[in-house]
Amino acid sequence: MAGKKVRTLLRVSSRQQLYDDDIPVQRAELVDYIARQPDWEFDGEYVEKAVSAYKNSVQDREVLMQILEDAKKHTFDILLAYMSDRIGRREEYTFYISTLNNLGVEVWTVKDGKLRSGEHIDKLLNYIRFWQNEGESRKTGMRVRDAQAEMVKAGKFVGGRAPYGYRLVDSGVLSNHGRLLKRLEISEKEAAVVRKIYSLYLHKGYGYEKIAKELNAEHIPAVTTERWRGGTVCSILKNPVYMGYFAIHRREKGTHCKRLDRKEWILSEVQNKDMVIIPQPDWERAQEIREARKKRLEESRKKSVFLYEKQYNVPFTPRGKLALLGIAYCGYCGRRLKSTGYSNHWTTKDGTEKVSCLGRYGCPEKCRERSYYSQDFLEGIVFQVVREYLGRVKGIDMTGEVQKMKIWQEAGSAKEEKKVMREIERMTKDIRTLEEKLPEAIRGEYCFSAETLARMIGERQERLKGLRAHIVSVQRKRKQLLDADGVLEKFGTTMPDWDRVFTEADIPTKKMLLASLIERIDVEEEDIRIRFRIRMEDFLGGSGEETIHGTVGSDTILYTPGSE
Repeated sequence: MAGKKVRTLLRVSSRQQLYDDDIPVQRAELVDYIARQPDWEFDGEYVEKAVSAYKNSVQDREVLMQILEDAKKHTFDILLAYMSDRIGRREEYTFYISTLNNLGVEVWTVKDGKLRSGEHIDKLLNYIRFWQNEGESRKTGMRVRDAQAEMVKAGKFVGGRAPYGYRLVDSGVLSNHGRLLKRLEISEKEAAVVRKIYSLYLHKGYGYEKIAKELNAEHIPAVTTERWRGGTVCSILKNPVYMGYFAIHRREKGTHCKRLDRKEWILSEVQNKDMVIIPQPDWERAQEIREARKKRLEESRKKSVFLYEKQYNVPFTPRGKLALLGIAYCGYCGRRLKSTGYSNHWTTKDGTEKVSCLGRYGCPEKCRERSYYSQDFLEGIVFQVVREYLGRVKGIDMTGEVQKMKIWQEAGSAKEEKKVMREIERMTKDIRTLEEKLPEAIRGEYCFSAETLARMIGERQERLKGLRAHIVSVQRKRKQLLDADGVLEKFGTTMPDWDRVFTEADIPTKKMLLASLIERIDVEEEDIRIRFRIRMEDFLGGSGEETIHGTVGSDTILYTPGSE
């Protein structure tokens, strides 16, 4: 009798963890584990080199999507990894395990054994397991960020790609892993372009888009794309490296990357004069102009009646004839599609002048691959997919299942909130204790100097600020989870009439309904990706496949026009 076909998954998150561009330690453990199982046969391996299971979702990892495709074809019976964190470091990977199990594939790890998902308790255990993996990634990230902050303060390059205007050269210093570290050196050809950008901004008053247009007109090679874009110009104008200072903590990463005020940046304590491309006074003046313009723009937006508030899941504006404005994006450049409709004028034989208005979505960047999409084409596809997506849950009693999901969600987010609150309390006590010792330090009666205490207090205050921002993020996430549950319950009860309600609704109502269901739609010539706010897999079971064209991830539908 033939044994079970076993395929292995090997993964490391960074190049530094590879050994001669391979992962031999994990492979040896997996081979040994398979040898100890009498009815298992090795059938092949999947390898991910330098792929983060924390920063990337399931849909972003090509190997996991390939595993899913192979599972649908029933080409193997068991997926084996060293630990569950090799599969994923985010809570969403619970649904990936369930999908594989529903396709008949068992998931095993050397350290945790078989990962089941048949019973409710199994799903809960998997949720907790991947939630813990995510927590470990967060801790590792915090340690890395702290180490990077100290390097930046000391004026050291922390690694990565060279900013535009510089090139990487060997520093002559070895890392703890025995690798030769790099340093930055000015590239004069690119540095001249950087100086031109600052000159146009400071002396001619050009904005980001106009500067990009000027550079493109002069056929100056762009940074990483074919054409200069306003966002690239903006990044160059804000980077303090051009005045000789390394910086970190310029962005707060999360669901969406948030740029922090420069008062919160961590900068080198001493200027590196060998890296100066832009004199410091000119760089500071550029920031003053940028911040003044930003302030005027924000004040202008506050006067608008229709403001986009993401936390309430409402569209940018309910006005207009296009139902997808605010959630539809160009899949090539990432910019939100705008209305670019036009009118056709003609005269009939009897002399009557007539006009017809045609709705159309357009890319602000006018991407060469495709810039425009007709209203009938794009909305027709999206409306069809939404109806089929919601049709999957018609007739299902959502109440009990929603309560189960709430328990899972609360188990993770409530525990995280408690943990952060304890850390805030501890940090607050530390600051209070250190502040109480300041008088003794000033008198020279304490083991630390006043300067040292002040630095320690400052570091803890920065950490406390980050924790408070994090707790707000956690609380917002919990609210969003509850909101999503409410939407799911609502649509679960109204599902029999949803097609009629949506079909008969006016455009503003359609916009509100779509914005509550869909996070974003990315449109390309060949592919339309629709990311829903609500996950359905856990309620429905099965492989997660849709009857429409394309493939389905945990909450994303990929539609390929013309694939019928």
